[in-house]
Amino acid sequence: MANQTLDLLTEYNTKALESLRALGDLNVTTAEWFINKQVELTNTLMEAGLQSSKEISAAKTPADAMEASGKLVQTVADTMSGYVKESAANATKTREEIKAVIDDAVKLNAEYANKAFETGVEVAKKTAKKAAA
Repeated sequence: MANQTLDLLTEYNTKALESLRALGDLNVTTAEWFINKQVELTNTLMEAGLQSSKEISAAKTPADAMEASGKLVQTVADTMSGYVKESAANATKTREEIKAVIDDAVKLNAEYANKAFETGVEVAKKTAKKAAA
């Protein structure tokens, strides 16, 4: 009976570790995505700023300079808006993936709690039989 209990615990721990590993992988993947997006965003904004600086420096009139500044503001607004939308979509996707892992872990716990209970009942019955004999 001890082997059955140890086998049950080993199996449970293996599956629980798989759940933890899945959560860890999701965290790493999500962090990498956000880091890459931040680098991309920074590069895009720096390039837009440099381009705008060139255009403002080359402006012949204040109106040309204002137009170049307006382009920069529009580029920044569009870029940030896109970043926020992508980030929100990625966060939503990740939330659903994490929810699925957690739901599976809850089912796993319920399944193994039942198995542990059944194993305990078996042990109790065998012990009672031996004591009665």
